[in-house]
Amino acid sequence: MIRRMLPLLLAAAPLAAQDGVFLTAGRVLAGQPDEASWRLSLQRDLIGPLGVDVSATKLPGSRPGDGDLYGVGADMTIFSASSSVPTIFVGAAAGLGFGDQKRVWTSGSVGARITVLQVGTARLMGEARWRNITVPGRDGFELGVTVGYRRAPPPGARRPETAGLWMPRSTSDALRTAGIPDLKARVLGAVVTTALEEMGQPYVWGGTGDGSGGFDCSGLIYYAYAQQGIRLPRTSASQALAGVAIRKDIDLLLPGDILTFAERGDGVTHVGLYVGEGRFIHSASRGVRLSRLAEEDADGRWWLRRWVGVRRVVE
Repeated sequence: MIRRMLPLLLAAAPLAAQDGVFLTAGRVLAGQPDEASWRLSLQRDLIGPLGVDVSATKLPGSRPGDGDLYGVGADMTIFSASSSVPTIFVGAAAGLGFGDQKRVWTSGSVGARITVLQVGTARLMGEARWRNITVPGRDGFELGVTVGYRRAPPPGARRPETAGLWMPRSTSDALRTAGIPDLKARVLGAVVTTALEEMGQPYVWGGTGDGSGGFDCSGLIYYAYAQQGIRLPRTSASQALAGVAIRKDIDLLLPGDILTFAERGDGVTHVGLYVGEGRFIHSASRGVRLSRLAEEDADGRWWLRRWVGVRRVVE
């Protein structure tokens, strides 16, 4: 079966109309005995974190060995662009059975999948789905392993995924209140928005979002500023010398400030972009994420104790 579906996967890869192509090999645990299921999916991002998977699927009938079910389906997804946040989906499928299972069938399902491994644009994921189907004796769970790829965005493209469950209040208004001129406030607001739109992207050493499939810490800041026409040095050590130094005081921070961190000794080894309300966005080992400069935040506490400086690029 996999030999027949793999050429379809490869043929679908160049299509410009999709953002991902995945093949899922699963086990249908309902009924006796449990049997293999197969699904070839094309993913497409819609708006924000929402997307859709369109798929061709093969399922076992209620009498194993006497006929299989073939059909097409669609899943509405949320967070499918993210490799660090589980994808939640709800879907429907319909098709025909063959052999002794000759019938029209329909199904509804809900489930989740999570990325286990990502290398560049390629992903390996685990999936669990509960399916209700009109074929007697086949309601129940499917567990699957999914392999495929998510297309890297072209240079300058905006990612459709969200910045998580938190968004800052109007960044531009906060900057104007702090005395930043209107034009510069709008530029810095766009820098922060650009960085937040990359939430969930993987950590990739040397990555700047230009087809590399992710970011390193300085690459994220380099990218966010570059989209607004501002060129920064590329490395964390050189970004620690960009702009002007600001006193290391949370109350003095403004969105768009570059925070510098020293994980070992005094040399800067990591940078993050302050986004407001005590939070900064950065690309670390678990990908692009938000952290808080606060002792009560477990992750933020680690970075707070290694925070060594602030650089302001636009005044």
